[in-house]
Amino acid sequence: MTESRVFEPRLALRFGVTGHRPPRLDTRHESRIREEISGLLRIAGNRLKDLQRTHPDCFSDDTPTVKLLSSLAEGADVIAAEAALESDASLSACLPFTPDVYAKDFKPANWERSARLIERATSTMVLADYPSGSEAAYEMAGQIVLSQCDILFAIWDGEAAGGRGGTTHVIAEAVARHQPVIHIDATGEKPPQLLWSGLHAAIPDRPTIDGVERANASEALPALVEALCAPPKEGQREALLHFLHPRVKRRSHAIAWPLLLWVTGAKKLSKLSLSSQLAEDSAQQAKGLVRPFSEVGHFGKFLNTDLLERYARADAQASLFALRFRSSFVVNFALSGLAVLLALSGLLFPEFKKILITAELLVILIIIVNTRRASRIDFHRRWIDRRHLAERLRQLMITSILGRLGLREVENGTHEPGWASWYARASARELGLVGAKMDEAYLSRLRQTMLDLIDDQAGYHRANQHAMHRANHRLHLIGDCFFAGTIAACLTYLFVSFTMGKDAGLMGFGMAEIVTLLTALFPALAAALYGIRMQGDFAATSERSALIARMLEGLKVALEADPLRYDRLVERSRRLSEILLVDVQQWQLHFETRPMSLPG
Repeated sequence: MTESRVFEPRLALRFGVTGHRPPRLDTRHESRIREEISGLLRIAGNRLKDLQRTHPDCFSDDTPTVKLLSSLAEGADVIAAEAALESDASLSACLPFTPDVYAKDFKPANWERSARLIERATSTMVLADYPSGSEAAYEMAGQIVLSQCDILFAIWDGEAAGGRGGTTHVIAEAVARHQPVIHIDATGEKPPQLLWSGLHAAIPDRPTIDGVERANASEALPALVEALCAPPKEGQREALLHFLHPRVKRRSHAIAWPLLLWVTGAKKLSKLSLSSQLAEDSAQQAKGLVRPFSEVGHFGKFLNTDLLERYARADAQASLFALRFRSSFVVNFALSGLAVLLALSGLLFPEFKKILITAELLVILIIIVNTRRASRIDFHRRWIDRRHLAERLRQLMITSILGRLGLREVENGTHEPGWASWYARASARELGLVGAKMDEAYLSRLRQTMLDLIDDQAGYHRANQHAMHRANHRLHLIGDCFFAGTIAACLTYLFVSFTMGKDAGLMGFGMAEIVTLLTALFPALAAALYGIRMQGDFAATSERSALIARMLEGLKVALEADPLRYDRLVERSRRLSEILLVDVQQWQLHFETRPMSLPG
C-alpha cells in the first residue's frame, strides 16, 4: 500500500433510511419507491465520480462508493436495501436486536427477505441489550443510522409520529441537526423532495420539519453531493494539500522552547527533548486504543492501519509546528531584550558605539525575518489545525467502535467546513460501520479502552498543569526581580549621589551611565518575560489542564459505576469527546486574539 493511498481518503457518500412498515406502508408502492431510490443513488454515484476526476489530488484512486445503512425492518428499510444493491451501492445493516430476537417481530416469510439481505451486507452491527419489541431498541438503531449517514432517505406518508423512535421522530431529529433528508412520499402523490437547512439563505437554528426549505431531490442532489463531499476551496484546500503531501521535515529541532521549560523548572534536563515527535511515536502511543479491535473485519483492519497512520501524522505534525511556533516567539522576545542591551551598552562603551548599533540592527533584522517567516508558514494555524484533526481522529477511534461516526454532529454541514473537519469526515465515511455484536464481552473491552484513554489524558493534563504553572510562576518571579532590581538601582543612585556626589562611579564607569543602563534594561527584560508569558498562555493553559483533568477523573468515576450497557457507553463516549475538544477550542480562541507579531 502506497503512502498516498493511506492518507488520501477514498471518496464515499453514506445514506441512511427510515420509514414505515406495513400496513402503514402500502405494498403496492414498493416498486415505485425502489425505482426512486435506485435512481437517486445512481445520481449520487455519478456525481462522486465527477468529483474524483475534478479533485484527483485530494482522493485516492479507488472507485468512489455509495453506501446505505439500514435496520432491515419490514417495509421501507428492506425496500431501500434492495434498491441499494440493485444500483451497485453497498449495504450495511444495524440490527436493533440479535437475529433470533429480531425475527420475532416479523412474519416468517418477511424475515427470510431480511435474512437474505443480512447475508449480503458488507458489515452488520447488532445491539444485544434490548428485549423483543422494545421501542428503545428501535430508537437507538435510528440514532445509529443518523450518526452513520450524510443523507437520510425518509419513506414517509407525511403524518405525525406513531411512537418512540418512529419515522417522524427520526426525520425531525435529522432536520434539526441540519442533516439532509430526502423525502420519498409513501403515498406516491409527490416526487422525492430534499429537506435541508442548507437551502435557506440564512441557516436557521434547530430547524423543524414544517419550516425547513424543500427542493426537488433529483435536481438538487448533485449540488448536495458536492456540498457534502467536495474538498474545501482556496486557502483551506491548500492547507489540506499540505497535510496530504507534506513538504515539511519529519522532525523539527529547536532549542528556545525546550530551554525555556528547563530554565523555568517546567521540565527536568533528563526529560528535555530538542526535537518534535515522529509519526511512528504517535502511532505507537495510540495503538493500544485500536489493537483490541483489530480482528473486527475490514473495519478493524482500517482502524489499525489507515486511520491510525492518519492520526499519527496529524499528531506528529502538530508537535512539529507547536515546537516551531513556540520557539519562534521565545526567540523574538529574547532577541528584543538583547537589542535593548546592545543599544544601552553604548553608554558604557562609547568607543564601540558603531559596532553596537550595527549588532543591534542585525538583531532587529533577525527578529523581523523570524516573525515574517513564522507568519508566512503560519506555524500557529498549522499547529492548531493538526491538533484539531488529531483529536477528531482519536475520538473517531472510540466512537466508531460503538457504531457512531457523527458525520453531522460537530458542525452543521450547511457551509464549507475547515479542512481538518472535512478530512475527519472523509475518514469516517471510509471507516464505516463496525461489524460487531454489542454483547457484554465487546462492551467490556470497549469500556476498558475508554478508561485507558481517560487515564492517559488525565495523566497528561495533570503533568501539563504543574509544568505550565511552574513555568508561569518562575517567569513571573524573574520579571518581579527585574522590577525590584530597577527600584534598587534607582535607590542606589540616589543614595550614592547624596553621599558620594554625582561623579561617583564603579569599575571605571560613571554611576549615572550604569543606573541609566540598568533602569532601562531591567524593565525591558521584564516586559520580554511578560510577553513570553502572555504569548505562551501559561497560566490559562495550566488552569485549563487542571479543569480537563478533573472532568476526566469525574467521567472515569461515572463510567466505572455505570451498568455495562450500550446506551450508557454512547453517552459517556460523547462526553469524552466534548472534554477532549475543550483544549483545542481554547487554543483556537487564543490564536484569534494573539497571532504571531513583532514584539511591541
